[in-house]
Amino acid sequence: MKLSMNKTCAIFLTFALSMIFSTVLFAESDKSTDIYKWTDADGRIHYAARPPNEASAQKMNLGSKTFHKVSSKQSSRQLQLEKERAKQCTAAEKSLRQYKKAPFLYRYDEETQQKIRLSKQETKDTLLSAEKDVSYWCNPKTQ
Repeated sequence: MKLSMNKTCAIFLTFALSMIFSTVLFAESDKSTDIYKWTDADGRIHYAARPPNEASAQKMNLGSKTFHKVSSKQSSRQLQLEKERAKQCTAAEKSLRQYKKAPFLYRYDEETQQKIRLSKQETKDTLLSAEKDVSYWCNPKTQ
């Protein structure tokens, strides 16, 4: 039985990805393992446990601060974003609670410098907008 070109490519891709995954898994299991980084003639960056024949390979220790520097910056940025999202979520929930408790909602008119009571439709629109804010900030989409 002949395999089509797409099936052959899929099998090769699956094999290649499993090899990469097993290499990374093996490297993580032994923190004393050295990793080598090099750039090939096409400009692609490679990482491997064994250095290639090229003299341009750089030895990187998994425990070194240099190797982990990028990931710590990324986790710091992620933590900062999560804190900001939690802060926005709390503010949105507080606004929605206040809107629901109030007998009437008002807006401030700059010209007359007075409060103007919102119509029923404006009140519904404001509540809907506040609920959308809570949904956006408190229920992030998983990627």
